[in-house]
Amino acid sequence: MNKYTELSDFEINKKVAESLFLKFTDSWSVILVDGESFDPCNNPSDAMPIKICTAFDVFAEEHDSGNWVASPAYGFASERTRSNNLYRAAMELFLLMKDAENEKV
Repeated sequence: MNKYTELSDFEINKKVAESLFLKFTDSWSVILVDGESFDPCNNPSDAMPIKICTAFDVFAEEHDSGNWVASPAYGFASERTRSNNLYRAAMELFLLMKDAENEKV
Protein backbone atom coordinates (compact mmCIF):
# COMPACT_ATOMS: atom_id res chain seq x y z
CA MET A 1 0.00 0.00 0.00
CA ASN A 2 1.40 3.40 -0.88
CA LYS A 3 1.43 6.41 1.39
CA TYR A 4 -0.65 8.53 -0.98
CA THR A 5 -3.88 6.51 -0.89
CA GLU A 6 -5.06 8.29 2.26
CA LEU A 7 -4.59 11.81 0.83
CA SER A 8 -7.38 13.84 -0.75
CA ASP A 9 -7.33 14.72 -4.45
CA PHE A 10 -6.47 18.29 -3.43
CA GLU A 11 -3.43 17.10 -1.46
CA ILE A 12 -2.29 14.89 -4.36
CA ASN A 13 -2.77 17.75 -6.85
CA LYS A 14 -0.70 20.05 -4.62
CA LYS A 15 2.12 17.51 -4.31
CA VAL A 16 2.12 16.96 -8.08
CA ALA A 17 2.35 20.72 -8.66
CA GLU A 18 5.23 20.93 -6.18
CA SER A 19 7.02 17.98 -7.82
CA LEU A 20 6.71 19.66 -11.22
CA PHE A 21 8.04 22.91 -9.72
CA LEU A 22 4.94 24.80 -10.88
CA LYS A 23 4.24 28.22 -9.46
CA PHE A 24 0.78 27.82 -7.95
CA THR A 25 -1.63 29.13 -5.38
CA ASP A 26 -4.17 27.13 -3.45
CA SER A 27 -7.56 28.63 -2.87
CA TRP A 28 -10.73 26.98 -1.60
CA SER A 29 -9.30 23.49 -2.13
CA VAL A 30 -8.32 24.31 -5.72
CA ILE A 31 -4.79 24.52 -7.08
CA LEU A 32 -4.35 27.41 -9.50
CA VAL A 33 -1.50 27.59 -12.01
CA ASP A 34 -1.41 30.77 -14.08
CA GLY A 35 -4.96 31.49 -12.90
CA GLU A 36 -6.28 28.18 -14.23
CA SER A 37 -7.41 25.20 -12.17
CA PHE A 38 -4.77 22.44 -11.95
CA ASP A 39 -6.43 19.09 -11.19
CA PRO A 40 -4.39 16.16 -12.55
CA CYS A 41 -6.39 13.72 -10.41
CA ASN A 42 -9.49 14.49 -12.49
CA ASN A 43 -8.53 16.54 -15.56
CA PRO A 44 -6.95 14.68 -18.50
CA SER A 45 -5.26 17.78 -19.91
CA ASP A 46 -3.40 18.25 -16.61
CA ALA A 47 -2.55 14.57 -16.20
CA MET A 48 -1.58 13.45 -19.70
CA PRO A 49 1.75 15.32 -19.99
CA ILE A 50 3.01 13.03 -17.21
CA LYS A 51 4.02 9.79 -18.93
CA ILE A 52 2.30 6.97 -17.03
CA CYS A 53 0.79 3.80 -18.48
CA THR A 54 -2.68 2.87 -17.26
CA ALA A 55 -4.92 -0.12 -17.80
CA PHE A 56 -8.36 -1.24 -16.69
CA ASP A 57 -8.23 -4.45 -14.65
CA VAL A 58 -11.26 -6.62 -15.37
CA PHE A 59 -10.26 -8.84 -12.43
CA ALA A 60 -10.14 -5.94 -9.95
CA GLU A 61 -12.53 -7.57 -7.49
CA GLU A 62 -9.65 -9.89 -6.57
CA HIS A 63 -7.53 -6.88 -5.55
CA ASP A 64 -10.18 -4.76 -3.77
CA SER A 65 -8.21 -1.54 -4.33
CA GLY A 66 -9.46 -0.21 -7.63
CA ASN A 67 -10.11 -1.05 -11.25
CA TRP A 68 -7.37 1.14 -12.74
CA VAL A 69 -3.73 0.13 -12.59
CA ALA A 70 -0.93 2.60 -13.27
CA SER A 71 2.63 1.57 -14.05
CA PRO A 72 5.62 3.55 -15.32
CA ALA A 73 6.10 4.04 -19.03
CA TYR A 74 9.79 3.36 -18.40
CA GLY A 75 12.00 2.25 -15.49
CA PHE A 76 10.71 1.62 -11.94
CA ALA A 77 9.20 -1.62 -13.22
CA SER A 78 8.13 -2.82 -9.77
CA GLU A 79 6.07 0.28 -8.97
CA ARG A 80 2.30 0.22 -9.60
CA THR A 81 -0.77 1.79 -8.09
CA ARG A 82 -4.46 1.01 -8.17
CA SER A 83 -7.51 3.26 -7.87
CA ASN A 84 -11.08 3.59 -9.07
CA ASN A 85 -9.99 6.89 -10.66
CA LEU A 86 -7.69 6.53 -13.68
CA TYR A 87 -5.91 9.87 -13.24
CA ARG A 88 -5.64 9.51 -9.47
CA ALA A 89 -3.81 6.17 -9.91
CA ALA A 90 -1.42 7.83 -12.35
CA MET A 91 -0.71 10.77 -10.01
CA GLU A 92 -0.08 8.49 -7.03
CA LEU A 93 2.41 6.55 -9.14
CA PHE A 94 4.05 9.79 -10.32
CA LEU A 95 4.61 10.83 -6.70
CA LEU A 96 6.02 7.41 -5.79
CA MET A 97 8.42 7.68 -8.73
CA LYS A 98 9.51 11.17 -7.59
CA ASP A 99 10.08 9.80 -4.08
CA ALA A 100 12.29 7.04 -5.53
CA GLU A 101 14.26 9.58 -7.59
CA ASN A 102 14.82 11.76 -4.51
CA GLU A 103 16.03 8.78 -2.45
CA LYS A 104 18.75 8.09 -5.03
CA VAL A 105 20.26 11.57 -4.65
